[in-house]
Amino acid sequence: MKRKLPLTALITVFITFSTSAQFKAITSHLPVTNSVKGDIQKVVADFPYHFQNIRGEMLDKGPQSIEYASTLKVGDLKQCSIMQYSSGTKYIYSWQAMMLINEDFETAAKKYKSLYQQLKGSNVYYVKDQYTLKGDYDAADESKGFATSTLALADPPAPLKKLRIDINLQFEFPEWKVSLVVYEKEREDDEQGDVFGD
Repeated sequence: MKRKLPLTALITVFITFSTSAQFKAITSHLPVTNSVKGDIQKVVADFPYHFQNIRGEMLDKGPQSIEYASTLKVGDLKQCSIMQYSSGTKYIYSWQAMMLINEDFETAAKKYKSLYQQLKGSNVYYVKDQYTLKGDYDAADESKGFATSTLALADPPAPLKKLRIDINLQFEFPEWKVSLVVYEKEREDDEQGDVFGD
């Protein structure tokens, strides 16, 4: 005698696995690679889901932010995390990876430029389409103490319109730090924010 599953059991199973299956479906056709590009592709694929598929345990909680471990590490890096910020009406999420910490400016500047060159012009896949990362290079200058090159997708779909990738170089005595940050740009520089009365 064959056993029949009740319809509610089937619906429950479907709902339970739908989010995970969506993420796997989006990333399953991607080439396997150990490069920064491949890891960033996985981060971008999870961006519309607030990084929930790569969000690990809570590391720290403040009044307006929560830091989570990232289950996705870039290469052999250990310092990858996801931040959740309160933006008044909603939460904003960012994924960040510390790519290099070094006392030598030239070494840090070389890593910063290399990351920009690897990511600019690379294609990011979302669902079935691909989109190209574009953005200008902010040259490293030791006297400034920082540089940021921001990349965005050319002609992105709605879920990725506010996606930004920052490649940062920053001096924090006595070291230079190079990091990658994937985040949602809340509004354009010329766009007015919420205005609150007295």
